[in-house]
Amino acid sequence: MFTTYLYKAFGLTIKSDIELPELPLALGDFDVTVSLGATPVSIENPLFKGVRFESSHNEFLLKIDHIASFYVTAGKHIVIQTASNASFDEVRLFLLGSAFGALIHQRGLLPFHGSSVKINSSATIFSGHSGAGKSTLAAAFHKKGYPMLSDDVSVISLTDQGIAYVQPGYPQMKLWSDSIKNLGGEPSSYKTIRKQLEKHCIPIVECFQKEAIPLQNIFIVAASNLGELNVRPAKGIEKFNLLRNHTYRFNFIAGAEMQTNHFNYISAIAKEVNVFALTRPTGKFIFDEMIEMILACTK
Repeated sequence: MFTTYLYKAFGLTIKSDIELPELPLALGDFDVTVSLGATPVSIENPLFKGVRFESSHNEFLLKIDHIASFYVTAGKHIVIQTASNASFDEVRLFLLGSAFGALIHQRGLLPFHGSSVKINSSATIFSGHSGAGKSTLAAAFHKKGYPMLSDDVSVISLTDQGIAYVQPGYPQMKLWSDSIKNLGGEPSSYKTIRKQLEKHCIPIVECFQKEAIPLQNIFIVAASNLGELNVRPAKGIEKFNLLRNHTYRFNFIAGAEMQTNHFNYISAIAKEVNVFALTRPTGKFIFDEMIEMILACTK
């Protein structure tokens, strides 16, 4: 008998043909299907075509050599065609990352490239380019007892009144070996996300925020050689551009309708949410000081 699974992630209930052990189980009606099958060679009349992907308003095709191709349609369906001898760990990595990023864009929501925690009954997102320390900062907050909402990608929805909410992702963090050590852990205790990559999957056993909560603050983290820890509020066009530039898989947005929706989301968030530019010294693990500074900003 063919087995299907029901899971919860990103505020969606997912019916899946494949087991997704990272995700919590769910009950009831589903919003999204994940199935194994044949994917098209290409999309008919794509609005954008990149090296690995092509997209239109309601279709998205991603091809990862030696792993899988992912066909995402209408914000509701993901079909996966796996390569021979593909590692399902790697298939799930791209499914829960880029494929769901495309699906979330299709649903008219905003996937933001950042990790989020609950502070003072609302959500705070830590964003930044790769290596900035956003996941490590969220993990440091979590270690101090702050509930985790999502790692790496935080899905933002808007109410009819324009209030931004962060949807819970799934209870797992991905951290580099050095970050695990600096947080007092042992990297060898955790599975790596891909072969020959020193980044590990850390299950969140407790203190995971399971319900969506309002978004109050976003900190854009950057490393600097100046050697000083500094935070300042972003204003005006800088604020808008920071939100735009840290949208997850921004290049997946195809066509005028999706572009308009994204502009409206960014504008609403810029109006209602505090955005800060946080600079930390390169090569120094000073997350206790960063936490203290962030908490002072979120009072």
